[in-house]
Amino acid sequence: MISKKEHILNVAGELFNEFGYTAVGVDLIRDKAEVSKTSMYRHFGSKSDLIEAVLVHRHQGFEDELNAVVAGEAGRVSRLNAILDWHFDWFRAVNFKGCMFMHAIAEFKGHDESLARLAVQHKMWLKSLLLSIFEPGERGVEEKGEAIMTFLEGMIIRAEFGEVAGYEESYRLGAQALAAADFSNNGVKSA
Repeated sequence: MISKKEHILNVAGELFNEFGYTAVGVDLIRDKAEVSKTSMYRHFGSKSDLIEAVLVHRHQGFEDELNAVVAGEAGRVSRLNAILDWHFDWFRAVNFKGCMFMHAIAEFKGHDESLARLAVQHKMWLKSLLLSIFEPGERGVEEKGEAIMTFLEGMIIRAEFGEVAGYEESYRLGAQALAAADFSNNGVKSA
């Protein structure tokens, strides 16, 4: 059985994912979680604290799942495919409404930097995971990682618009091409 705090966190996460952070008020969370406002504030202090807890919880879930899928693979191609497959599965999930971290940047950048910073930290972690698929000493890893990160972020946005289904193999080939590209001499050459 989950604790009341975890229940509130789960309900708030579902609502923020569905409707956005600003659009969801504390009263709606309280009503959907069937708890008192006093109980919510006792566990989280403020709506901002609750949003922070939701983002931290969501990041931890992503980190655990993605680390697990990558750990079971050997070689760049297999590790990148595992990351892509995880994302394709996420895109097909009934509750996929886009990236809560991208949405946090859009809603909080410039006026709640602590929440925006959590989103940035999540994306930095994701890029570090992408960098980890390469062999130590491999040339152009930073450039490849940045290109794949941009490609992956674009996939997430396309999925939010419902435009990824049926293109998984095209996306896989594109990501693999970026992973194999030679970014030396300011030109991209196939490796």
